[in-house]
Amino acid sequence: MRKRIEAAILAVSLVTLIGFCAQNASATDTTSQKVVISQIQVRDSLSPYNEVVEIYNNSPVAVDITNWCLLYATKDYLATESDWRKLACFVPDEVDMDIVLGGQSYARIVSKSFTPPYSKNFLAVFSSMLSNDAGHVRLVDGLGNEVDRVGWGSLAVNPEGSPAVMGTSGVIERKFDIDLDTLIDTNDNSVDFFDTSLDMCRNMMGLQDIVPVGYLFDESHDCSLAPDACNNIDGLQTVIPNDYATDGQGGCISLDICSNLDGVQLVLPKNYIIKDDGSCINDLLPLKITELLPNPVGNDAGSEFIEIFNPNTRVVDLTDYKLDIGLNDEKTLAFPEGSTIAPQAFGLFSNADLAFKLVNSSSRVKLLLSDDTVIDTTEAYLDPLPGVSWALINAAWQYTDQITPAAENLQQSVEAVDVTPVAARKTIIADTIAKPCASNQYRSPETNRCRSIVSDSTVTLTPCKTGQYRNEETNRCRSIASDVVNLVPCGEGEERNPATNRCRSVLGATTTPLAPCAEGEERNPDTNRCRKVVATMPTVGFAVQPVADTATGMVGWWAFGGVSLLALAYGGWEWRVEIVRLSRRLASFIHLSK
Repeated sequence: MRKRIEAAILAVSLVTLIGFCAQNASATDTTSQKVVISQIQVRDSLSPYNEVVEIYNNSPVAVDITNWCLLYATKDYLATESDWRKLACFVPDEVDMDIVLGGQSYARIVSKSFTPPYSKNFLAVFSSMLSNDAGHVRLVDGLGNEVDRVGWGSLAVNPEGSPAVMGTSGVIERKFDIDLDTLIDTNDNSVDFFDTSLDMCRNMMGLQDIVPVGYLFDESHDCSLAPDACNNIDGLQTVIPNDYATDGQGGCISLDICSNLDGVQLVLPKNYIIKDDGSCINDLLPLKITELLPNPVGNDAGSEFIEIFNPNTRVVDLTDYKLDIGLNDEKTLAFPEGSTIAPQAFGLFSNADLAFKLVNSSSRVKLLLSDDTVIDTTEAYLDPLPGVSWALINAAWQYTDQITPAAENLQQSVEAVDVTPVAARKTIIADTIAKPCASNQYRSPETNRCRSIVSDSTVTLTPCKTGQYRNEETNRCRSIASDVVNLVPCGEGEERNPATNRCRSVLGATTTPLAPCAEGEERNPDTNRCRKVVATMPTVGFAVQPVADTATGMVGWWAFGGVSLLALAYGGWEWRVEIVRLSRRLASFIHLSK
């Protein structure tokens, strides 16, 4: 019995141990599959023996790589273990030590001739043997199980998938998936690797076909983060931005002297000043166009002019100003270079100074800044007479015969004739609106003037003359004949209704006797026509429905009576026995009751 119990305990222990080992082996295998060969270098520009093999842990957890080995085979090796030569194994210096590759970390195995540049930054060293044109490198774990294999060169006979292309750089590198943050491993070397001769930053993970923004690279194609030229400005500035200068302490200062204006002002804009708070403003009062001479006497060439007044206390430079001429701004002109207007003075510009023409019919002038901001505009003139200017006088545009170029404008002379053109005068008259009459007045239709309305009851009105009547609105007498003079005369047998002024028939105007009305009719006193006499009937609460007594109705009743008699006769015959018995019973009942 004891032997059986011991055997059972031993069996259970063995099963548990095997399961535990299998579980650990499964976890180790799954983790080890995350370790890949990430880079192979068969040479560099300095030596054909400078060789490097790099491995990378794609997983975020550390992997124990104690006693793992890198093996090498030529391009045409046979698929046997004897064809693989050992490059290097990862054996700890002490028995109780382990070699662990950290999560998402790499380790380099370098040739002996290439160790000085790496100092101690390598895991193991091997003797140079990697072929420049084609070959294979294999990574195996401590039990000899293959973890990863890479073949390069077109003649490699046993890579994963197809061999990777080895270019002139002598280095192939595994591609990087930036979204998954892992190296790509599809088990196809031609897809997973790229030739680093195309890589601008060979010291960085993945392929950089251009130098990343903010990085610098050297002759070895190693890239490093560029220093920030302006540490006081957001973002990375590899060089000092335009319109900035260094402050000598790693920061940059702006050269814009007007930060409140769009763009960069390295110098103060014309007509601007800097306020105490550092902002730039244009404190100029707007220039004013004050006089135009569109129709001079004689030749227009060199005689037409435009006058502009500067109300400011300092000189105004006209470089940033321009003129638009015409009702629809047909002509745009810039002022001559160097044009200025002195403070509190007039600037005079003739058509000899600027190539413009003020047409004699109608036009206007605008003054604008170069950004099309309108500074001032004149009212449009209309058909000015010769020798008359269009001037701004007392804040109103008007014509004057007192032409004052580059001087204060003057009103039209008293002794001069009206210089307002006929067309303009007609326009003024047409636009005139009559002043409303007072509450005790009305407007006479004959004179268009306001006249008094007599409404005081205490005033004794003079009676109207014969043939006149008093107007209720004006209390004035008006002729009856004048009101009806245009009416068509009434026809024979008609008269004019005084209320409606319409013609109507004169009753009794003729001696012809009227025909008597028929029986049941009477004569309408208003129209003299005969009409039916409607008897007065009592009112009922419902409508009377007429019943039609037709021959068809009588026939129906006779037919109904005949059929009823035939039915009674047939019933009497069929139930004759029952009727006799019933008669007898009734007779007996009556006899007994007596």
